[in-house]
Amino acid sequence: MKIIPDTNPSPTQQLHSAITGFFISQVIGTVARLGIADLLAAGARDSDSLAAELCVHPGALFRLMRGGITAGILEAVSERTFALTPMGEGLRSNVPGSMRDVAIMLSDKSHWLPWGLLPEAVRTGRSPVQAALGSDIWEHLARHPDEAKHFAQAMGNLSGLVASELTQHIDFAPFARVADIGGSHGDLLAQVLRDHPSCRGILFDLPQVAEGAKPVLESRGLASRVDVVAGSFFEPGIPSAEAYLLKHILHDWDDESSTALLRQLHAAAPSGARLFVLELVIPDNRKPDSSHLIDLNMLVIADGRERTEDEFRALLAATSWKVERIIPTRSGASIIETVKA
Repeated sequence: MKIIPDTNPSPTQQLHSAITGFFISQVIGTVARLGIADLLAAGARDSDSLAAELCVHPGALFRLMRGGITAGILEAVSERTFALTPMGEGLRSNVPGSMRDVAIMLSDKSHWLPWGLLPEAVRTGRSPVQAALGSDIWEHLARHPDEAKHFAQAMGNLSGLVASELTQHIDFAPFARVADIGGSHGDLLAQVLRDHPSCRGILFDLPQVAEGAKPVLESRGLASRVDVVAGSFFEPGIPSAEAYLLKHILHDWDDESSTALLRQLHAAAPSGARLFVLELVIPDNRKPDSSHLIDLNMLVIADGRERTEDEFRALLAATSWKVERIIPTRSGASIIETVKA
C-alpha cells in the first residue's frame, strides 16, 4: 500500500498506520541506542558525518534518519542534514524527562521478543517470556548487564517524572525513616530526601541491584543518609520504617504474589506506618487509555497487571492496609496513600 499524506485519512489508512506502529518504535529505539540525539544537541548535522563518527553504513543511517522524520523525532533542514524536533530532544541523555533509556528498553529483545508471542499470552493468560527469552525477565536481565543497565536507568527516568509530584502532594517531614521498597538506584528516594532534610532513607532491593545503587547514592551526596539493605520483599527481612514507598512494583505481579508482598510489608511495618503505592490506576474500561496497553505489557513481560481503583482497594484491604486517599498526578501514576490497619 502506498502511504499518501492525508489530513483526513480513511479508516483503512488509519488502520495501516496502527499496524505499522512497530516500525516507529524500532526507529526511535535505534536512534536512541546510537546516541544520535546527543550528537545533534548542538545543532543540525549531515548524516554522512554522523555515520563516520558512529562507524555505521552512511546510506542506511540516512534512511534511518529520514524515517525519524515520520517518527516525529527529527526534521530535515536541508538535503541529508537533520536536526532534533522538540519531541526528539527527549531522546538526549541526562535531560529532565529523558526517554532515551525507555526507548532502548522497550525496543530491545527483553520486551520485543515476548510481545511477538502476544497471541500465546492471550490464549493461556500467562506471560510467554520464558518461551521468548529462555528465562523470566529478571533472570534475563541478570544475564545481560547492558540491558539491565538501560532497564534500571529507564526506571530511574520514570521515577523522576513521579518524584517531584510525590513531594508536592506528600509531606514526609513527620517520618524519621522512609524506605523505598524495590527502589532500584534510589531516584525516587533521592527526591524525597532532598526535599526533606530531616529524613533518613532506606533503599531495599535485591543484592545485585542494591550493590549498584551505592555509587549512585554516593554521587548524589546521599550515601550518609541512606541505609542500603539487600533482600527479597517476598521474605522476612524488610526493614522497619515510618513510611514506605512502593513505586511500580505491584504491577509486576499477579494478585497472589502482590498479596504475599503486601503481607510481608505489613509484618515489618510498625503501628501507624504509612505505605505510599505509586501505580497507574486504570480508568473506565470503555474509553481509550494508554494504561490498557501498559496492562498488556505487564501480561506479556511479567505475569503482572495494571489495576482499577476497586482492584487496588480490594488488594490492600485484604492485606490490612487501609486506603486513606488516592491522588492522581500529571505523570500518569496515582499516589495511593495507605496506613497500617
